[in-house]
This record gives sequence, structure tokens and C-alpha cells, in this order.
Amino acid sequence: MQKPIPIIVGPTASGKSKFSIAVAKRINGEIINADSLQVYKDIQILSARPTQAEQEGIPHHLYGYMNAFETSSVMGWLKDVEEIIKNIKNPVFVGGTGLYVKALVEGISPMPDIPPEIREQVRNMDIEEVKTKVKECVAIDPQRLRRALEVELTTGKSFLYFQNQKKIKLIDKEFQIFFLNPPRNILYERCDKRFIKMLTEGAIEEVKYLNSINANGGITKAIGIKQISKWLKGEISNQEMIEDACKETRHYAKRQITWFKNQFKDKITFTPEQISDILNSYF
Repeated sequence: MQKPIPIIVGPTASGKSKFSIAVAKRINGEIINADSLQVYKDIQILSARPTQAEQEGIPHHLYGYMNAFETSSVMGWLKDVEEIIKNIKNPVFVGGTGLYVKALVEGISPMPDIPPEIREQVRNMDIEEVKTKVKECVAIDPQRLRRALEVELTTGKSFLYFQNQKKIKLIDKEFQIFFLNPPRNILYERCDKRFIKMLTEGAIEEVKYLNSINANGGITKAIGIKQISKWLKGEISNQEMIEDACKETRHYAKRQITWFKNQFKDKITFTPEQISDILNSYF
């Protein structure tokens, strides 16, 4: 009997990637990214995308394959997964983007394809203009507001109309979710140390490049871009930049923990100290 496909989730800096490699080694598997920022090639450091050395020879899929002006979406990611998974015997999903995981496991509301000219039109609008044009406000998040307007301009129907349609499950497989949840004090310490390490490994150069090409859209949601940009402009000090980015990372981790705690009733929750037990019990 085929075992459920493992999906490893958890907050940023929890050690998901390292654990996923251990799992892949146990089952002769290949890793599929479920993080909406690690899909972008231009922010390897800021998105904490695993390096070639960190991948330890395990095949990794859907990492760093989108450019700065492309828009990552749940449906787009699912369609990419649908193609990738056909050729993988033992996939292992890993990532902290809850909406990706939820759509993978439970299905997604059907959404229309957006013509490139409409996407370009909306992308070039100021967010305040987008707000005035959206008929049915669906969120305060700029990316979702733009998405809502794209849908309305394409179909004449609201984003909520499509969200309320019956969900479709593109990947008809059984899944088991493993929620890696370190103690809060240890996690926050990891968050702080990781951002400081990012600064020494090339995060500043990544932000300089993104600013030079006027990147916008989903890629700019990576924590650190805003703070480093302000520092580069001389608007804040180096210490303020570090403190603000670390604080935002900790808040993001807290939101992820809260979200995953309240989702997926059959998930297996564990701490870093329990990793060996989980590997031996389930793999």
C-alpha cells in the first residue's frame, strides 16, 4: 500500500529544509518546494533557499525558477506541481506557505486565466487606484487586491464569486502533514541569527539588484527588502534596519505557527528534539 506523501510545514527558520532532506534520504525521495518566495531566482539569500551544498545531492524542484516580474500564485504553483509530480516516485513537499499546502491537500476554487495585457494593466496601477476600481474588496493585501481586479476585468465577476465555487483537487493523492514547531524562544533566536547571516552572504546585493530593475509584485514581500532599501537610502541606521527586519521575521513566524496550529486536524506536530523519533516512526 502506497504511503501518504509527506508535507513538511512550519514557521520560517524552524529547520524544515534540513528535516525534508533527512526524510528524502530515508525514502529515496525528491523534494518539491511549497514556499511562495523560494520560487524566485533573484532572492536566494533573502528567501533562505537551500544552496547546492545544503541540498546534499537530493533532487529539488520548483526552486528559483521564476523571475522578479512574474507573479507567483496558488493555481500556478499547483499546475507546476501537477507536471513535476508525474515523474517523481517519492515526492517530499516542504514549505511554510500555508495557502499552497491547503490548496494541495484540500483543493482550490477555480480561477480564470488572466490575459497578459490585463495583468500588465493592473500591475502598472498605483495600489490606491486599484482600491477604487475593485468592486468587491477581498483583502487589504496589495497582491490580492490586484488579483481581484484582474479577475473582475477579465470576467466581469468578482473574486469572491470564484472563491465560492466548488473546489477542485488537481493532485489526487493522499498526504500526511508534519508540523515542525520549535520552542518559541529558540525559534526567535534562529530568526535573528539568520537575518544577520543573510547580510553577510549577499542579501544587500540582492536588494540593490531588485531596486535597480524596479522589481514589484510578489517578490517584494520577502522580509528584509523594505528595511535594507531604507538603509541604502540613508533613511534608517544599520542597527534600525537589523532590528526592524528581525522583528518582522519573528512576527511572521508567529503568524505561521498560529495558522498551522489551527489547520489540518490530522497533522503530526513535533519539535526539533523529536526529529529522530519521527524519522524512525514514520520513515
